[in-house]
Amino acid sequence: MEKFYWAALGAAKGIGAAHMMALVRVFGSAQNAYEAEEADLLATGILSPKAVAAFVQSRKQQERFPEKLREQCERLHIDVIPIVSAAYPERLKRILQPPLVLYVKGTLPDFRYSIGMVGSRMADAYGLKVAGYFSSELAKAGVVIVSGGAKGIDTASHKGALQAGGKTVAVLGCGVDITYPPENRTMFEKIAEQGALISEYPPETEPLPFRFPERNRIISGLSQGVVLVEAAVRSGALITAEFAMDEGRDLFCIPGNIFSDKSAGPHKLIRDGARIALAPDDVLEELFPELAGSIHSNLFACMEDKAPLRVCSEQQRKLLDLLTQGPQTLEQLVTATGWSVAETSVLLLELQMKGFVQTDAAQRYVQS
Repeated sequence: MEKFYWAALGAAKGIGAAHMMALVRVFGSAQNAYEAEEADLLATGILSPKAVAAFVQSRKQQERFPEKLREQCERLHIDVIPIVSAAYPERLKRILQPPLVLYVKGTLPDFRYSIGMVGSRMADAYGLKVAGYFSSELAKAGVVIVSGGAKGIDTASHKGALQAGGKTVAVLGCGVDITYPPENRTMFEKIAEQGALISEYPPETEPLPFRFPERNRIISGLSQGVVLVEAAVRSGALITAEFAMDEGRDLFCIPGNIFSDKSAGPHKLIRDGARIALAPDDVLEELFPELAGSIHSNLFACMEDKAPLRVCSEQQRKLLDLLTQGPQTLEQLVTATGWSVAETSVLLLELQMKGFVQTDAAQRYVQS
């Protein structure tokens, strides 16, 4: 039951983990600290009078919180891991603002070899392919892939690790009982089987916008290094990159199309001194040299057996060349080639059947 009192302390707003841990040391247990009288809390000198008043008020508003949380977590098969537990990741304890508790669905892996994969929610085909490739190859080498469960690069990273049979962890900006985005339900179920869903928020906590930047520190905190695939200059992924640098983590950036705003973030950080990663081995050699050499040396070697030049017509290759510039509508491709709508449509359908082209959410054509 003690861990649920830790969770109750963690649910109090405006009081950091360090102050809560100090209260537990004074009162001897999380339960005693949570149930302490207002006068006794003030007497410790750990919290300001304003913080004590806010804590007492919060406690009144969440009546029987520990008992209700226990019932809820048992029903939903959610584990609660306080910061004092041996199961709490050691690396995460050392960040500036560690979460007081972690809510976990699944099984926490060994984070000795772990990499954070982050990037744009609105990634293009290039970014999705690179994220999936890096994650798959790193997972094959025994690295845990940590990401945020969101659309775009996060999803591609998790799927890459899952398809490789590796371990991956999704750090959520909501309760681990909530599937957000909803279309990732099946993926989340697989993550819980092959790794874990993690959150600092109790069950039923809604995915409000401010919670996602907060959870980014946990992604970098669990990781030995962070790989940034695609991101605009102002983006949540860059927040994670900043957390990584602030906490002394190694930051790797994958260069992209110089004409794409999605490459602006990585390119800026590269100019500022971040490492360039052109292949998964670049990450392994820097962080885990004992694992290096066990995977493909570069993306092109990995994809050699799928080279479209050998199986596509000259017209199809022209379409593929155009799609390297980014997503294109049918009308844009017709204008660029000068071919008819019917002819272009047939060629695109053939490329889709060969697995070289797909459509995105906006029904634009992109490379697979």
